[in-house]
Amino acid sequence: MKHSYYIYGLLLTVTGISVMLTYHFFMQSLDFEVPLNANGTTLKSEYHLALIVQELETPYLQELYAGAKDSAEENGITIEYMGTKQTNISDHMKLIEMAIASKVDGILTQGLSNEFEPVLTKALEKGIPVIIVDSDLEDNHLVTYVGTNNYDAGYEMGLAVVNESVGETKVVIITGSFIPNNLNERVQGFLDATSFEERIEVVSIESSNLSKIQGAEKTYQMLKKNPDISIFFGTSALDSLGIVEGIQKSNPTSDISIYAFDALEETVELIKNGEIHATLKQEPYEMGHLGVNLLIDQLEGKEILKEYHTSITLLRKEDVVDEY
Repeated sequence: MKHSYYIYGLLLTVTGISVMLTYHFFMQSLDFEVPLNANGTTLKSEYHLALIVQELETPYLQELYAGAKDSAEENGITIEYMGTKQTNISDHMKLIEMAIASKVDGILTQGLSNEFEPVLTKALEKGIPVIIVDSDLEDNHLVTYVGTNNYDAGYEMGLAVVNESVGETKVVIITGSFIPNNLNERVQGFLDATSFEERIEVVSIESSNLSKIQGAEKTYQMLKKNPDISIFFGTSALDSLGIVEGIQKSNPTSDISIYAFDALEETVELIKNGEIHATLKQEPYEMGHLGVNLLIDQLEGKEILKEYHTSITLLRKEDVVDEY
């Protein structure tokens, strides 16, 4: 009998505690505090953003991520870095779909192809703001772009070739891929700038598939077919490194100038050694940092522009000897 009273008393105690806890949390839910900053305005919640890229392990995109990550830390939010190992439009879009399904607060990605438009539209329709970085969509009227004006960058490189070459000049363009809009814009800018000079002939445009090895092989094959090529233009970070190896393998009898993109440590060293003539330095850190800041602005209801072009700098040997 005593045992039954003991069990009954224990049940009453547990029930009482449960009721009190329920009441306590209910009252808390009716009287919660909204965190305020020094100005008395509501603090932003901890946003969760996603940065989705191609070739996520490349040094250039690692630098872009570093800028995005620093901005996220400065603003007390989180950002997830994801991407494909190689350029793959289908897989890239699947990652954007996954980010949408996981209900991230904002997406930062590259506009590699206008095939992205439906999935980006889907994100916008679900209230998820999107910023395009590094590579813009063609005729982009959908979302804000942050990055290099890639056509102007290619045009500037073309003008450099016009001004620094003499006489009949044969040029080969090694481009990372024929897929991304940013690389295609660089090629078109270069072609337009050099088209006014009849003495300059672009012999061929070859794809390295964003591979230094393939870039080297394409360079070697082109020099076997056209030993009088005097200039190579590489449109992405790894292209110029492959071009250097291909030239070394072919052992040419005349001088060849290489015009490159991006200021990787290896690229800068090759400029110092005279193996690369010039490179066009982009600002991927700035792209990532600004991109995250603009996403936060959008999430907080602020108006932003449709384009933010980051700076570019043409570097030659005299520019890197003391600075890098």
